Amino acid sequence: MHAPGQTKPDFAALRLAAQIRRSELGLTLKQIAARADASESAITGALYGYHDGSVRTWFAIAHALDMAVSDLMASLEGPNDIANEAP
Repeated sequence: MHAPGQTKPDFAALRLAAQIRRSELGLTLKQIAARADASESAITGALYGYHDGSVRTWFAIAHALDMAVSDLMASLEGPNDIANEAP
C-alpha cells in the first residue's frame, strides 16, 4: 500500500526489492543482464539508481530474478517491510 499523500513512485524501494532478491539468488549483474537479455549498463543503471530504468528494463529484471512483475512493481508504492518478508 502506498504512503498517504505519495504522488511519485518510490524507485529506492523498487531498487531495494530487486537487490534483496538478487542477493537471495546470489546473482551477479552480468548474470542478471544475460538472463534479462539486456545490457549490463542498463541493468546497473536501473539497479543503482543512475536512472529510473524503463518499464521494459524492469520487466526484464523481474523475470531475470524469477519474480512476478507485479510483485516487483508493487514496491514502487514504498517500503512495506520488504526486508522482513519470508523468502
